[in-house]
Amino acid sequence: MTYKLNIVFFCCAVFLFSGCLSLPDNDMAESKENLENLISDAENQIDVEFSLKPTTVIPKNDFDEKDYRNFTDQQNKYLSEDEFISAVKKDFFLASQFGKPKSAVSISLNLINVKELLGLDLSIDEVYENAPKFTPNVLHFWDGTVASANYNASPANDELEYNHFLIDASKPIRNIDFDVWFKNYKSTGYRLDLSKPKIKVGNSWLEIKSNEAGEVKINYPKALANRVAEVQGFYKDGRALRKSGSTAYSISSKATVAWLKEALPVYKKAVEEIDHERLRAPQALKSFLAEKLPKKPADTNTIEFSKHFFSGPVAYVTVYIRDEKPTNTLRKVTVNLLKEREEIGKEGYFVAVDDAKQLSGIVDVQGNWIINPTYDKIDAMGDGKFNVREGRIGTPRKLDVKNRKFIDLLP
Repeated sequence: MTYKLNIVFFCCAVFLFSGCLSLPDNDMAESKENLENLISDAENQIDVEFSLKPTTVIPKNDFDEKDYRNFTDQQNKYLSEDEFISAVKKDFFLASQFGKPKSAVSISLNLINVKELLGLDLSIDEVYENAPKFTPNVLHFWDGTVASANYNASPANDELEYNHFLIDASKPIRNIDFDVWFKNYKSTGYRLDLSKPKIKVGNSWLEIKSNEAGEVKINYPKALANRVAEVQGFYKDGRALRKSGSTAYSISSKATVAWLKEALPVYKKAVEEIDHERLRAPQALKSFLAEKLPKKPADTNTIEFSKHFFSGPVAYVTVYIRDEKPTNTLRKVTVNLLKEREEIGKEGYFVAVDDAKQLSGIVDVQGNWIINPTYDKIDAMGDGKFNVREGRIGTPRKLDVKNRKFIDLLP
């Protein structure tokens, strides 16, 4: 998900809009500090032209439509439930170590990528709590047989970390069927350009306000602010432009800004009166503000603005609006062994660890020992070759399956 800076100019809105007359009955120093905060916030809200520079600098060179670096093929990174499962089947893999009695299995899963793929608007700590949960269901072995995983996660087991499993398996595992539980925020894309600048989303309006070379300004009510998942810019031929940064900020309604312009001198005068000790008590300050402040407007809603910066001129944008609530989904998926280990599996033998002895050996596809577990460590090198370590010394050796022994490769 694209990173977005949120600047809120009215952090003391409780004073501005729910009543400056409800200042706490405490000493005048705190009352003065509250007034100075109100003045600062009012000045920021009046300054409606305030904005921020993008998070990364826009390229200064002239735009070149033939330069592939100005474009991206990732037009929409928020995946549906089916698309996420397809990505798991295609891109995820198992890394396993066959052991007696337990096999260790882990899944390749980058939590940052998962957060973005599923549109999860969560902190990294929340992602750990809400990220997809894989529960092993059925084990598929290299000899063609299957078995129930009989897996029960136990918080008491220190080794059971996220996406890591210890499974009772009598034979080397080729792939595993998982029950996958995950949350998914579905996002709908809305196309905007200057010929069609406004689209209604529920009871709110989404609008493109300006479109300059490489810079697009969009506004929407605060009700949509937390649901804008992504803004993607496109070139005139439909290619997606690379994004170089974005900012977001809020401004007050015109009625509120007009009221603040009248209220600001009153706040400043009140500070002056406190400094000259003509206002010496909180109650006197309340009375002063009650008499001098203009009547607040009925319309105090804020408008959210965002600017998005792209590598070149934008023909149109697609704004992705996330659903208010995520869907909770349970799906089944099969995850295969890491490709390199599949190659070893096709050779018909695997490195195995005797958990009791903490020593390594070699087993066949049925899980029978070919080389007994007498070595400190064995690393498969492919083509029947292994790096065998006894003590601290490792030696490249070739496996003689028929005679159940290693042959030294070095003279």
